[in-house]
Amino acid sequence: MNKLLSFAVLAAVLGTTGLQAAITYDEALKIAQKNLPGSSVKDISIDVKNGTTFYEIESFKDDIKQKIKIDATNSQIVEQKSKNKKLLPSEAIDFSKFSLSIDEAASKALALEAGWSLDEADLDNKNGTWIYKIELKRDKNERKVIINAQTGEIIKDKR
Repeated sequence: MNKLLSFAVLAAVLGTTGLQAAITYDEALKIAQKNLPGSSVKDISIDVKNGTTFYEIESFKDDIKQKIKIDATNSQIVEQKSKNKKLLPSEAIDFSKFSLSIDEAASKALALEAGWSLDEADLDNKNGTWIYKIELKRDKNERKVIINAQTGEIIKDKR
C-alpha cells in the first residue's frame, strides 16, 4: 500500500468521544496492507456504529477494487470484499500532499466545541481538492465539518 504520511494516534479522538480503541489508524493501514498486499489506497474512513469504531479502507490493485473493515477495539477484520472494477491509477491517494491525517482532522473538528462526539469521518475528492468530511453528533443534533486535507483549513462548519 502506498502510504507516504505517518498518521497521528487516534487516542485524542477516541478520548474526546469516550470510545475505546486498541489500534490507531496507522496500525489499521498495516493490517490492510498485510491482507491486501501491493494495493494502493483509494479511500479511507472512520465510522462509529453503536459505540464501536471501525476503520474502512478501500484500495485497488490491477483492476480489482478491495475493501477492508477493521474493528478498532480489537484489530479484527469484520469485512473484506473484492470486485473487478476498472480504476485509474490517478485514483491512488498521495498522502504526502496532506497536512492532516484523518485522525487529526477528526480531532480538529471535535476541538471546535465541547460535547460533540465523532459519528463518521471520510476522505473525499471534490473538484481536485482532497477534503475530510467529519460528521459529529450531540444528543439529536448533527454537525458537519469540512476540512481541506492539504492545508488543514476548515472550509465549512454546519449545524
